[in-house]
Amino acid sequence: MAVPHCETFLLSTSMTPRSDPVTDSSANAASDPPLSNRALLAVFAVLMLAAAVPLFLVDVVPLANMPNHMARIRILAEIGQDQALAGSYRLNWGLQPNLAVDLLLTPLAGFVAPLELGRWFTLLCMLTLAGGTLAAYRAINGRLDLWPAALFMFMFNHVLIWGFLNFLFGLGLGLAGFAAWIATADRAGWRRTALFAIGGIAMFFVHLMALGIYGIMVGAWEVGRTRDRWPDWKGLARDWILGAAQFLPAFALFIVALPPRVRDSEWIWGDPIVRIRGILSPMITNFSAEDFLPILFVAVVLLICLPMRWLRPARGMTLPILALMAIALAAPFWVYGRFGGVWGLDVRLWVAFAFLASAGLRYTGPRRAGVIIAVASVVVFGARIYQIADDWRDYDRQIAEYRAAAAVFKPGERILQAQDAGTPVAGEPGAFRDIYYHFTNFSVLDRSVFLPTLFTDPMKQPIVAAPHLREIDTPVGLPISAGGLRAWADPALFDWFESDIVVGDQRNYGFMWQDRFDYVVLVHGGEAENPVPELLEPVSTGSYFMIFRVLRGGCTGDYPNACERLRAEGRNWEIPAPNMAPQN
Repeated sequence: MAVPHCETFLLSTSMTPRSDPVTDSSANAASDPPLSNRALLAVFAVLMLAAAVPLFLVDVVPLANMPNHMARIRILAEIGQDQALAGSYRLNWGLQPNLAVDLLLTPLAGFVAPLELGRWFTLLCMLTLAGGTLAAYRAINGRLDLWPAALFMFMFNHVLIWGFLNFLFGLGLGLAGFAAWIATADRAGWRRTALFAIGGIAMFFVHLMALGIYGIMVGAWEVGRTRDRWPDWKGLARDWILGAAQFLPAFALFIVALPPRVRDSEWIWGDPIVRIRGILSPMITNFSAEDFLPILFVAVVLLICLPMRWLRPARGMTLPILALMAIALAAPFWVYGRFGGVWGLDVRLWVAFAFLASAGLRYTGPRRAGVIIAVASVVVFGARIYQIADDWRDYDRQIAEYRAAAAVFKPGERILQAQDAGTPVAGEPGAFRDIYYHFTNFSVLDRSVFLPTLFTDPMKQPIVAAPHLREIDTPVGLPISAGGLRAWADPALFDWFESDIVVGDQRNYGFMWQDRFDYVVLVHGGEAENPVPELLEPVSTGSYFMIFRVLRGGCTGDYPNACERLRAEGRNWEIPAPNMAPQN
């Protein structure tokens, strides 16, 4: 959402700070900002430049979903000219609440390479998060100070490393919209509501969950004002109606876009480790030892400042902060509903909570202690940037190695990836193996291949698999294990074999894969064997992967007469030749 007069309420010194007995006391040494607005903005600009450094030290920004997003951009931009892409995918534009990347980047893909667009969109997400947080702090407090620089400690979070760019962009817009809502409180009326309703429609198409978080912030803010305005219940009722009305157009879109129920909803909270990971997600990047430093620093600051009452919610922010924290604590890790699955629901909420806390808390402790905390935070932030840049260079080398080896693929060929979820990957900087799950999507960008795990959820994505390939496609999926390759090649085992990863339906692309795919890419921990020698021929070996050509006639070898038995049972798994005609 656009922030009206953002520069004005960030820089203006004419606005009177909101009355707050905690921070307006003359005895409070931290009541006056130590720097001017211009100096503060210079500090924030330097921190933003530092945060952007890792983005420009690599050829490819190594976010887990980056190759997935950018492969989709290439398909959207070139499906009319690329026969191989047209033979594997179809366009699927509609009322999908998850389109920020697609709407903004597809028109640019004819001028800039998709992976370069991914770099700049990642930077845009970071800028939007920083700007939205600072704008919210300024609107809440009537001035800026150094405290909201805390947001940079959370800039490299687990949601970013996963590559959930639509959500992060929407979250930044939601914070900016929250700032604008507060800053225009004295202009309450239907005209204001109409303007914010337009912003709500835009946020619906950016990311539905980000719109929901914006709604939580606005709703909790308005309810929190009740004590100050009571007993003016007529004014309160009017403002609540006007505030709620801004969401009606977006809610109407939601109802229209809501797909029919195809299966029961699924809610998974995860074990205690998963819940703890969610709380720590604003500071987790690579599950490496270096993540411990920012976690320890933030914990120490909170353990000192909260008991001493040096950190307090700004006026009106207690309820928004508590509301978002309570929802994050109660939220599941995984939920599947009518709009498909939401991975890391609690993780996303905790990241949103960290940025809201950066905007909604105020430091009221001694200035000397504040200076010490500020200096220490700069040191920790610098170490964090160095660690991330170092890890990303390692990933960048691995991506380049795979892309060079994958030149053996021909356009239109079908690629299957195998990777054991619990097994380390050779040369990985930390323990974040999710980043490798979508490495093969670089081959959609480079070689126009088909992958069954490319995101093609018709409720969320503007592309789907071509009709003749939908039997082996999934809306969202992960690599199958080496054991899955062995078991699903044998129909005698297939009927009872269960995957060790329950995401998407791996049986779609696992069953009789030897007659459905051209190559298998196996990601391994440094030493690997051919998982099915009678069906796979090695063609390329890398430091952490092997590429195998699938030997046709997979019904022979250890599985004699398999095809004949399946045909006798009336089971047909063969995929017809694709229609290579370009799609309009």
